[in-house]
Amino acid sequence: MLRVAAYCRVSTSQEDQRNSLENQRRYFSEYISRQPDWELVEVYADEGLSGTSSDRPAFRRMLAAAAEEKIDLILTKEVSRFARNTVDTLAYTRLLRRQGVGIVFIGDHIDTRQNDGEFRLTIMASVAQEESRKISERVLAGQAISRQNGVLYGTGNIIGYDRVGSTYVINEPQAEIIRLIYSMYLDGYGEKAIVNELT
Repeated sequence: MLRVAAYCRVSTSQEDQRNSLENQRRYFSEYISRQPDWELVEVYADEGLSGTSSDRPAFRRMLAAAAEEKIDLILTKEVSRFARNTVDTLAYTRLLRRQGVGIVFIGDHIDTRQNDGEFRLTIMASVAQEESRKISERVLAGQAISRQNGVLYGTGNIIGYDRVGSTYVINEPQAEIIRLIYSMYLDGYGEKAIVNELT
């Protein structure tokens, strides 16, 4: 019996992405249950975390389970869901392979247990990394243009300010709290001390 886990991730916690994460969980559970000699270990899922970061709790738990020899195979939708950094993708893949764990990237048709798996993975990981860089570049450029045009971001839920039309106005009662926090910080209070005082 092959012990199979799956990894899925969405980069924001917005409602449509939460639904996407639930869909991914369901898909992997059903996919694994249809294989007669596969046993589902767990569907590991990270929500609201970028693939460019390796600080993902479910991802870390999955690596730990692999190190404890609880997993034989990991499924993931595509390389960009696993990681968007080529170096990290290859490092984790090689680490898992040394532990006897293969990875199948379903959408990219890559199986690291096959001879050409790492070669194909290197290409796809490079593409995912470049895609992430381009998206970031476009978002930053769009935000810069919007700022030049006086466009405000977000819902206006910024403590110390109220959003009024196309500008922010100081909310005096909340601004007092902000000033207190800054004053305490300048007086040498740490984060915990400030939180305790505010509480």
